[in-house]
This record gives sequence, structure tokens and C-alpha cells, in this order.
Amino acid sequence: MPRSQKQHRNMGAARPQLADRFKARHTGQADIANDERIGFGGFQFGGRFTVNVRSSSTRRTRAMTANSSNHERSVKAWESSADPANTKEARMAGCKTTPGTWGGLSYILAAPLLLMGCAGSDASRADAEPSLVIYSSTDRDQFDEVTSAFHKIYPKIVIRYESLSASDVYERARKDVDSGKPAVDLVINSAMDLQIKLVNDGYAQTYSSPEGRTLPGWAIWKNQAYAVTSEPIVVGYNKRLVAPGDLPHDHDELASLLHRRADVFRGRVGMYDPKASPTGFLYITEDLHIDRDNWDLVASIGLSTPQLYISTARMIDDVSSGKLLLAYNLIGSYAQDRARRDPNFGVLIPKDYVLVGSRVALIARDAPHPHAARAFLDFMLSRDGQSILARHG
Repeated sequence: MPRSQKQHRNMGAARPQLADRFKARHTGQADIANDERIGFGGFQFGGRFTVNVRSSSTRRTRAMTANSSNHERSVKAWESSADPANTKEARMAGCKTTPGTWGGLSYILAAPLLLMGCAGSDASRADAEPSLVIYSSTDRDQFDEVTSAFHKIYPKIVIRYESLSASDVYERARKDVDSGKPAVDLVINSAMDLQIKLVNDGYAQTYSSPEGRTLPGWAIWKNQAYAVTSEPIVVGYNKRLVAPGDLPHDHDELASLLHRRADVFRGRVGMYDPKASPTGFLYITEDLHIDRDNWDLVASIGLSTPQLYISTARMIDDVSSGKLLLAYNLIGSYAQDRARRDPNFGVLIPKDYVLVGSRVALIARDAPHPHAARAFLDFMLSRDGQSILARHG
């Protein structure tokens, strides 16, 4: 039975408030009207979330139209309710979440891009630059091994790695470049749409990485933004406190569980705050693009009085401690890394579809240390860099 016919629907109370959150501006800039719709060329960043949802006859990437005036591309969802192929059953038919290939990219869930090659930047010029400043939404402990390995190759370069929220990465980078004396060299963010916004607004510089030859087409935008990982978005749960029989297998079952046992989960479900977190905003809107019945899931989460976060790491900590029973839409690399070493923390990968996102890197326009930034970008995309990133996911 389609979820729209189920008796546990109660969208009236939860949907308006959450919709207001989705409409809220979270960048402080008035010029982002549809930030979740900005994307790469043939495979848009937004489309990276749906590329593994396949029908029996065709891969379900959303239709795209080019806007030649600003070089951005808008992503159109499947919205015509009169179309018999647009029923939930038709939309979700043949969904696959097993390992395979996406657009020529071999992948493993929660692993970075599986790339080949070696760092190919001008080492002498990079060595001549004394420092490298990175603004990143990735937690420092997730990136320490990458920076340490890079430092062994380029011991003269001192790295200043600033771990910030996704919105702060965007704001700091933009204001930094606007100042005319930028301090930042490299910008890395899981809010992929905001990275593309920076590129399209002229805040990045062009660099044709020699590692680009090994990348799938969707992973490069204008030779200015590079996807450096490909990671699933998952559900985390406390293995001590959630009975195996209660574990949901897909988004429908999660909505039913939260409605059926609202008293148990009240105040103990975590999710990104879509008003404060651009990353969380992007994930939840992609959920709704894929399946409009996910409003029921949003409503069920709303009934549980969820705790709202701007960090996957904080949600994972609270699930592990028992403060939360489960957390929705976690970045998979963080979650699976924690699950391998924490007996209290488990990971659920939905069987109906899996959102997949990337961390995106760009070199800031007028970066004071451009050669060091290029060397670091090349290293992240190289075999060694990808192997290190894989160990943290």
C-alpha cells in the first residue's frame, strides 16, 4: 500500500513549520534562490544524490536545462502527478543500492573516489610557498592523516587547517576574497551547492589538475571545483538501545517506526537543522525530490520532537552515548568510521534508495599560495590521497 494511503499520516502539524525552515536563508546572502539546484554539467551535484536510483529502463537522473546567462544549471524534479510513470511505485521501481558503477566510477559505499595516478603539480613552486590555509567543513581528526602525509612530501609547507561549519566555510571564503587580501588558499565543503555557487560567482580560480584525467565527468566543474569523495548518507542508531526487530529497512519503515513508537523516540531523534546547516538543507530537499511521500517521514520526525544539529560528528557522539536513539542523514564516512570502532554505534543503509554526496574542493581566487593549494588538491585526488581518505570512510 502506498504510504499516502496509510493511516499513520499526520502531516498537517509538522509540514508547515518544517517547510518554513526549508525556506529560511542560511548563508546570509540574498542571491541563493535555489541553492540545492546548482550543479555540475552532465551529472549535477544534486544529481549525485539520485544517480543510484534506477528504473528498469533508464537511469533516473533529473532533467536539466542550461541557463546560458549565468552558466548555472537548474535541476527539474519529476513533478507531474498526471503522469502514470510518476507514481511512487513507478518512481521507485528497480531501485538499487548495491555496489556497482556510477557513470564510469567504480565505488564502495562510504569510500572516496577510486582514482588512479600520482600527484603531478609543480613541486618546486609549491615548496617555495611557506604555508597553505584551508577552510574546511570536514572535522580536523578526519583530515589529520591527509595533512600529515602531504607534509611528508612537502615538509617546507606549514598547513593551517580551519575546521568550520558548512555555512561558515562559504561565508568566510566569500568575505575573504571580497576583502581583496584573501588569506584562504583552498576551500573544502560538503555543502556542494554552495561550492558551485562560489565557482559560478567568480570566487574560485581555474586549475586543470593532472589527476582530472582519472575523474568521471560529473566530478569536475569548469576546472575550478573538484569532487574529492563520494559518500552515502545514512542513518545511525544506538545498538544497545534499539532492538534489532525495530530497525527499519527503508524510508517507509522509518516513518512508520517513528509514528508507531513516538513515545519511545520523542526527543531522541537527531537530524541536521535545515535552517542552520546548508548540508542538511540539501540532504532533506533531495529526499523530497526523490520521493514526495517523504513528507510523511518529515512529519514523523517532527512528531518525535527531534534534536537539531549542524554537525554529523555531534550527532554520532550523542547516538553513541544514548542521548539519541537514532540520527537521520549522517555523512557516511563519519558514521562507518565510528561504527568500526564503537560497539554502541550502528549504521543503517536504506534499501529503497541511498543519497550520495561529495566533499568538494576549490582553490580560492587570488589565493596567496596557489601552488601549494594545487599540490594539496592533486594529492587528495592521487592514489595515495584517496587511499588515506578511504581509511576514514
